Amino acid sequence: MGVRGWPRSRIWLSAVYAGIGVALLTGAFLLLYPIRNTEGFGTELRLAIGSNLLDIVLVVIVLQPLVVYFSRNAVRWRNSLDYGDVIRRINRATEQVDVWKHWTGLLENQFEPRFTAAVRGALDRGVRFRIMLTDPSCPDAADRARQVAPLDALALMRQNVERLDAFLSGLPPLRREQFQVRVSSVGPAHALYRVDDWMSYGLFRNRRVSESSQREVPVRGDIGELALEAFDARWNGTGLTGIAGHYRMPLRFTIDDKSSDHELHYVVHEGERWVDVNPGALTYAFHPSHEVEMPGDGRYVLAEPDAETRERVLALYAAKYGPGRGAVLLRLSAA
Repeated sequence: MGVRGWPRSRIWLSAVYAGIGVALLTGAFLLLYPIRNTEGFGTELRLAIGSNLLDIVLVVIVLQPLVVYFSRNAVRWRNSLDYGDVIRRINRATEQVDVWKHWTGLLENQFEPRFTAAVRGALDRGVRFRIMLTDPSCPDAADRARQVAPLDALALMRQNVERLDAFLSGLPPLRREQFQVRVSSVGPAHALYRVDDWMSYGLFRNRRVSESSQREVPVRGDIGELALEAFDARWNGTGLTGIAGHYRMPLRFTIDDKSSDHELHYVVHEGERWVDVNPGALTYAFHPSHEVEMPGDGRYVLAEPDAETRERVLALYAAKYGPGRGAVLLRLSAA
């Protein structure tokens, strides 16, 4: 820091500008002084000063606002997303990083070590993260998987959440507050990466967004502000959970006035919640007089599905948690 709290770079730049001003004034004096007695000198000088003042007014009032406007709304087109560039930007980030995707390639094998290392360094500098991904068991996830087939998009979505869960569990509590993750039951409006005042976004096509055209814009420009407004609206909207809420549902089973608390895996199908009672809650779930209580959400009983519904729900469960889990899924039904 410099004098009166100014950073040294600002003091140095001010000194450079002052030096240039002094040099220009000195040069003008040395050029004009010898010809001060020339006929018409005063008139020519006044004309020159007047025209320069008009030029300054034109630049300040008309041209500079135009330059600022177009620079705020400049769009740079890219043929694909460079994950390495995103990681380098995170390494230099000072304020905020946002990601809005079905899943992000930053968490795939090729980039995950560099990405997590960059995140840890950014967290130490006070940078805040907001990452919003898609629940692999929701309808929008299935639609996206069909678009990019044969790529296994559901497995990549599931892997993203699993790796973020593992990363968060290794962070101290203070850092977890800086690194927020939400899982959405609705897919994103567009793919978005934001690092401080830089943003890259793309539209969803029948291939990976990272392999499609990207637009890079300033966050503080009109286009960037609109994209960030859509992100903020979804981030603060309904149908989102943290990773813990995405994976587990707390339930209290009661049989003959005896209660037992469990955190069970679950999926949502057509607005109804289905919980996996295998293995810990099997005894309670099939007891004829059981009741189930969800904190703050009333009392329920568990009902078995028909064969057709069971197949659909098991497919959603496999998308969310992976295949081969031996799930026993029962529907929460109002008591």
